Amino acid sequence: MYKIVLISGDSTLTGVPFHVLRLAKGLLEKGFSVTLIAPPGKLIELAEKEKISTTEIAMKGPLDWGAVRNIEKELRRLKPDIVHTHGMRGGWLGRLASRNIKCKKVYTEHLWTPTFHLKNRAYEIFQLRGLKFMDRYTDCTIAVSKSVSDFLINNLGFNKKKIHIIPNGINPRFLKAKLLKKPKDSPIVIGSVGSLNNSKNHQVSIKAIAKVIKNNPDLNLHLQIIGEGPTRKSLEALIKREGIEDRIHLVGKVKDIMDRFQHFNIYLNCSLSETFGLAVGEAMALGLPVIASDIAALRYLVGDAGILVDAKDPDKIAEKVSLLIKDKKLGKKLGEKAKKRIRDHFSEEVMLDKTIKLYKSLLN
Repeated sequence: MYKIVLISGDSTLTGVPFHVLRLAKGLLEKGFSVTLIAPPGKLIELAEKEKISTTEIAMKGPLDWGAVRNIEKELRRLKPDIVHTHGMRGGWLGRLASRNIKCKKVYTEHLWTPTFHLKNRAYEIFQLRGLKFMDRYTDCTIAVSKSVSDFLINNLGFNKKKIHIIPNGINPRFLKAKLLKKPKDSPIVIGSVGSLNNSKNHQVSIKAIAKVIKNNPDLNLHLQIIGEGPTRKSLEALIKREGIEDRIHLVGKVKDIMDRFQHFNIYLNCSLSETFGLAVGEAMALGLPVIASDIAALRYLVGDAGILVDAKDPDKIAEKVSLLIKDKKLGKKLGEKAKKRIRDHFSEEVMLDKTIKLYKSLLN
């Protein structure tokens, strides 16, 4: 039985920690010995409910040497075969702590792509230099998309032989669920999920839907944007200027996102930057027809199972939304194709199988 230690520097249940939790649960079910090291928080609480062995260690930042010592002490006690770290904080601290321990070191890069940038340029340079420096303590880096892999190789000079692309797995709940059958007179709901920030580009989604509504005044069409963030006030002002306050809904955070997805007719993503596109993948898994930004990560995820658009062109986006509203057969065909694409290439089971195969190749 292989001993695996997973390290996350974040204990919320946002994208990366949730992926770590699903990976830990899957490995445990496959017969691996799994221990999760993370700061106190929701991730630890849910891991314990899943009967996953956990160790709480506070991690104040990427250069918290007290945390490094505590993690190293725990690793020496556990004697793992593989230490698998995630995220900037977990990746830095975990690899520093394991650098003198005899085991294989795996790191998953969830963030950096050619289109992603931090507001503080100096901090961005610091992070990227640190990412490159930590590669010396790494046997293998997992990139969650081809876009991430290309960035590491082309922008940071990583050795491509050490990089493996393993996309984040889509929760099987979405593949098993079905879209709700609505009465014919029900409103058409366009759904979008993502933090309210400039990178998610919700202002273009709003402008595009406003154009569809103005061109089809009798159409009972609504846009629901799920998420919260700093651009809420500016988006509310835009919605008011467009005069469609009763049609565009900034829903905020929701408890069960899948329940919302099941009420959507079309999923819309206009992001300027995505590392993988988890929400897009979840929409595809449910069988929703998807209109998504024509950027590297989403080209990789969506392929020919959706419609890709220029995220800066609200006229073109409005045109594609109108097409799917009118051509229901096309929407159904794309939804079926999307569900199959996720099942075959981006499911949680595929992610788990690829990760285990990688672990075994490193240990053998």
